[in-house]
Amino acid sequence: MAEPIPSAEVKSLLDAQWDSGNVTEPTLIDVNDGAGGSQARFDLRNADHVFIVAESPVETEEPIGMWVYANRNLRVVCEIHTKVSRQRLYDIMAEIRRICHEQMHLMTNYQRIQYQTFNEYADMQMNVWAGRVTLELVNSAILMETT
Repeated sequence: MAEPIPSAEVKSLLDAQWDSGNVTEPTLIDVNDGAGGSQARFDLRNADHVFIVAESPVETEEPIGMWVYANRNLRVVCEIHTKVSRQRLYDIMAEIRRICHEQMHLMTNYQRIQYQTFNEYADMQMNVWAGRVTLELVNSAILMETT
């Protein structure tokens, strides 16, 4: 069985569950998928963008007891960029948070998705708002692979 890719799993979840009635769906880009060449280019005049990328370290594993089971956590970051307004930045963050809370236990390859943090930052350009949402994919007390 192929190992699931955390950023691709998050992109699929957001794309499937986005409610455009809350806020217009941004362009979702899995930075790690290798598609579209080596450099990401985007035009904020056409749409807001959310770049989904694995955080470093991507995966942590904590063995339990006799090292038969482990807790495995994977971190993913959603980088939000918008030219519309600061309010739009917060609305996109809130929609990502809503999806994580509503779908917390409904992912196929992970027991839980957890919304962790949001950090707003200046993009050093006038009228561009940006922020980072940190998510964690959690598998607790899973059997460690031995074959």
